[in-house]
Amino acid sequence: MSAFTDTLGAVARTVAASADELNRLDGQAGDGDLGVTMRTASTIVIDLIEELEAQSVPAALWTCGQALARGAPSTAGTLVATGFLRAAKAAESSELAPSADSLASLLEAAVEGITERGKAARGSRTMLDALGPAADAARASAARGESIVDALAQAAAAAEAGARATAGMRAVHGRAGWLADRSTGHEDAGARLVAIAVGAAAEAAAARRRDAPPT
Repeated sequence: MSAFTDTLGAVARTVAASADELNRLDGQAGDGDLGVTMRTASTIVIDLIEELEAQSVPAALWTCGQALARGAPSTAGTLVATGFLRAAKAAESSELAPSADSLASLLEAAVEGITERGKAARGSRTMLDALGPAADAARASAARGESIVDALAQAAAAAEAGARATAGMRAVHGRAGWLADRSTGHEDAGARLVAIAVGAAAEAAAARRRDAPPT
């Protein structure tokens, strides 16, 4: 299994296992079904793994994005699909090799796409409040010349901090915006989703480095 599909599978399994937590957070001011949607999305990705093995990274990202857009057509599912599709275009246009720089470029493309599609911005208590810091951390790691494994670790730490910070933010979008008082003091479910996903990717990358035979 390639490093990419190994990481993607690890992320999907971890997100699926976190469905109850995501439902609970989403239920503070949302429909309480983010975990249900993301479990569906995770199953879609897991079922694609064998097919993705034969594809380039840009093609695999595009395949996932298209499949998620069709199979998990909720607001959150659409935003996640958009992130995959924008990352696919960035990878295809740049022909990036696996590196901290490529990771930063993919995350930045996802941030841009989700910002445009969701008409949101950082600080408004959305998944961007974890994804944006993750992209920034990956870019800073790339500037320091660090490996993609180290960049993922930095991105995961930033996403975690970003998700936790949403507990002190006031929601302004969607149903959470109408019920902002109910959500205050609780993390945004979308931001927690990002933290879970990036954290799982970082753990998978770190495990591969630990298990790699000495050179």
